[in-house]
Amino acid sequence: MRRLDGYVLKHLLTAFVFFTVILTGVIWLGQSVPLIDTVISSGQSLTIFLMFSLYVLPFVLMIVLPLAAFAGALYGINKLYGDAELVVMMAAGQSPLRLARPVLIYGLITMTLTLIVTVWLVPIGEKRLSAGRAAIQSELAGALIKEGQFLHPDSGMTLFLREASDTGRMEGLFLHDERDRYSPTTYSAATAQLLRDGDQAQLVMRDGVALNYSEERRLLSRVQFEEFTYDLSALIAAEPNIRIRPESFSLPELLSPTEKMLESARYDLADYLAVGHEKIVLGLNALLMPLIALAVMLTGSYQRRGFAKRMSVAIVLGVGLAAAGVAVKSVVTGNAQSWPVFYAAPALALCLSTFLLFRATQPVRRPSSMVSA
Repeated sequence: MRRLDGYVLKHLLTAFVFFTVILTGVIWLGQSVPLIDTVISSGQSLTIFLMFSLYVLPFVLMIVLPLAAFAGALYGINKLYGDAELVVMMAAGQSPLRLARPVLIYGLITMTLTLIVTVWLVPIGEKRLSAGRAAIQSELAGALIKEGQFLHPDSGMTLFLREASDTGRMEGLFLHDERDRYSPTTYSAATAQLLRDGDQAQLVMRDGVALNYSEERRLLSRVQFEEFTYDLSALIAAEPNIRIRPESFSLPELLSPTEKMLESARYDLADYLAVGHEKIVLGLNALLMPLIALAVMLTGSYQRRGFAKRMSVAIVLGVGLAAAGVAVKSVVTGNAQSWPVFYAAPALALCLSTFLLFRATQPVRRPSSMVSA
């Protein structure tokens, strides 16, 4: 690699790292918010939350890396062009096609990183995240015995214990169940005990009161009891129930699903093919988006006022390429035989960027009046 290629590549990679960090932080935060509710409701520690957030990171990078590759290329090329460095390079005899070499190398680097994340890291993260959630579900019995904390073992349920002993005895229990929104019930008991046998779990409450409100009759009923058994079997699984999504499988398995994978009632052949080809297209986008940025920015002559219009056109084309992948995925999900449509947008982007780069090599024709003057 010549010194010129290294200089341009350095600017592009610096911008790529910057945008990767910024975009990852924003999207990672949004993806981690649902995990907060899962961890808090099960009474888990901060360490578990950080571990789950780490498992989500590959999925975030799968989205971020192609966008960061495009943003880094557009920013780096605009800076080099705005500082007239690209003008000096072209004046020294470097053609637009020659300047495309470091951008192509940059695109190959970002494509490799994207494929590593999508093909290798995403399945690992998905499997460990599913296993972690299932483990929390199977350990719900221990998670329920947390004194001094409001827990939410299920949507619409709130549990509070004043004290809890190592033997499982609870004191000062409060349980609010509004899963039936038209008839919520609140239980309070002096003592309670959690009993579990296989996939059966019972919360035995003693010396307490149950309050039930009927919205239909607008009536609040109060029942005092010496002992009452509350069934928690639906919330506690004897065996972890791991939900396997298509993202958990490797790329060869997605492109050629096994009979065991196709036995799933939730996903079919179209779902697996859509995810598999989406991973490939994301890698191609990380290569093509920088080329689009270069081709559009080199279209036309140098302008001292800036390149706002060209940047706008490049952004529209880059966003259009990314959006096309999302739209095509929904089409392939409905029809497995339509998977080749995934590669229509990348092929069009390659043809367009190649055409613009060759056009940029052609000399600019000036009006004859300007030449005679």
